[in-house]
Amino acid sequence: MVQQMFKFTDDSFQRSIQEERARKEDAAGAPAELQQDEDDEDGEGGDEEACRRSFEDALGAIMEVAPQEFLQCLPECGNRMKQWLSVKQHRTLALFLACDLLQHLKEQSEATWPVFMPAVFECLADKEGDVRTPAAYAISLAAPLPKFGEAAPEAFRRLAQILSGPAPKKRDESGKVAMDNCVSALLGLARYQAALCPPDVPAWQMVVGKLPLQDDEDEAKKVHKAVAELLLEQHAGLLGAEQAHLGKILSALAEVYKQENLCNEDTDAAILRIFQMLPRDNLLKLASGFSEKQQKKIEKMLS
Repeated sequence: MVQQMFKFTDDSFQRSIQEERARKEDAAGAPAELQQDEDDEDGEGGDEEACRRSFEDALGAIMEVAPQEFLQCLPECGNRMKQWLSVKQHRTLALFLACDLLQHLKEQSEATWPVFMPAVFECLADKEGDVRTPAAYAISLAAPLPKFGEAAPEAFRRLAQILSGPAPKKRDESGKVAMDNCVSALLGLARYQAALCPPDVPAWQMVVGKLPLQDDEDEAKKVHKAVAELLLEQHAGLLGAEQAHLGKILSALAEVYKQENLCNEDTDAAILRIFQMLPRDNLLKLASGFSEKQQKKIEKMLS
């Protein structure tokens, strides 16, 4: 079945090549005003790209239901990722395959790490948000794995550089989604690889500074759930020295409370517990940092 998915993917690549060749032949000799501009050409091939993503999703589903049986396919996955990573337009397909390997096979996918990990780090700085997103997601998935420790310090540094850089422009939707994924990846590193964080990287401060997440709903739910859990555990790193981050965290949690697109029911319940457990004096001290909308939501929680 895996070989069949790869064959279907190869067939899709061939169709894309043929379509591109036909477009160029049609454009040759046509009047300038009838020729496509570069933006139009970049939008072509969407159906085939979606087709290939579906075949990759199928590979991920096979890994999920038969992880042990899938291990024999790792060499072929490594070969395919090498091929795809060598072509600019196919890098995201390789990165999504890498993400599925990390998610479903975890450390058993380690044999393929030398193939895709260098590309993951390189693509974090790509100019295209659609490329940065799966690269950051791969680090998020790798962060809990002990064997990722060797690469963790460099991952901390690269993500910190991104988070401390300029925010994506308002209309840059893919850039904003990529930024949310970078925040999620840094949170995962800070949570699971804290001992390997370089001393000059204030990872938790950077994560808290980006809360709440708004643009990638799946990552937002994941991050807000993790923040609520860690706050209930009184996690020292998340809270910061003398609980310096507490006000910002509570503000973010109040903001996403009962927002179905950013917060699931379990997280809502955890947020409710957090506010009900907090002494009223502490909330009064922090009240100036809450918006009017947040204050009303907190009052409703406590009523």
